[in-house]
Amino acid sequence: MFTVVIPLFNKGAYVERALDSIADQSFAATEILVVNDGSTDGGDRVVRRRGDARLRIIDQPNRGVSAARNAGIAAATQPFVAFLDADDRWRPHFLARMRGLVAAHPGAVLYGAGFVTVAGDGTTRRHGIAPEAGAAREARLVDYFAERRRGHVLHMSTTVAPRAALEAVGGFPEGVAYCEDEMLWARLALAGPVVLSPELLAEYDVGVPGQAVEYWTRAYRERLDVLEYHRFLGAELWRNGGARPSLVALARRELTTALLQRIYRGNFAAAERLWHEARLEGLPLGPVAAACAAVARNPALQPAVAAMMGVARRLRG
Repeated sequence: MFTVVIPLFNKGAYVERALDSIADQSFAATEILVVNDGSTDGGDRVVRRRGDARLRIIDQPNRGVSAARNAGIAAATQPFVAFLDADDRWRPHFLARMRGLVAAHPGAVLYGAGFVTVAGDGTTRRHGIAPEAGAAREARLVDYFAERRRGHVLHMSTTVAPRAALEAVGGFPEGVAYCEDEMLWARLALAGPVVLSPELLAEYDVGVPGQAVEYWTRAYRERLDVLEYHRFLGAELWRNGGARPSLVALARRELTTALLQRIYRGNFAAAERLWHEARLEGLPLGPVAAACAAVARNPALQPAVAAMMGVARRLRG
């Protein structure tokens, strides 16, 4: 029923833990594909030592995590693909719960569950949709965009999708370093029903070096890149208009937040870049975004705004 796809790039110290979590599942995966994306730390040798007949390794030059996952999707023989990152682990009933979701809600294009972030031996935060009263583990059909506005309801390692649905939306966007998962989930949610469970079924280890969380807490704040995700949201606002109000609301929030981040950091050039590259001119983003754009395009306003933001940063720091 399930093909598990694990992209592997220099996670040799952690991949055995991920594979152990698959072996410990109460419902067994049919197939496990580890896509070795040009690892240089011997992680592929760790995988090859496993005595599991279900396990196959796909070797390729380093092309990035999206290309690795797409290679796994293309090679999968089962109708459903379950994703697990090499430095994460599933809790023992993840696949059993996913089988239950598929049986209860056939025809959905995306299934998922909650997760916890961990550092060392301790849980740091819990993420997922809120359980309904009296149904702590009950999965349900959701408006993905409305749920996503409330917080991080999915992680890559809590995601299952029909192989046909993944192929229909073109898989993961290759060459995209960050938010490639968010883009895929949004494309799937635009294509069909989404079913999520509030149960916490995976552990995302934020203590592993090289995690995306390091980019968000350090590099992004310094560089304020225009992400492909920003361009995607701008394009979807133009394409969908008012047809998907929850998508529009999510895109407005995400893009307005991105503009505010740039103004807060006093990087007015970055705010103007975002405004133009995401094609935000003419979109109904609201007064806060419009004010950010006005500051970014008016050098006369910028010294006073920069001074105020400097005070705000010092107060926060």
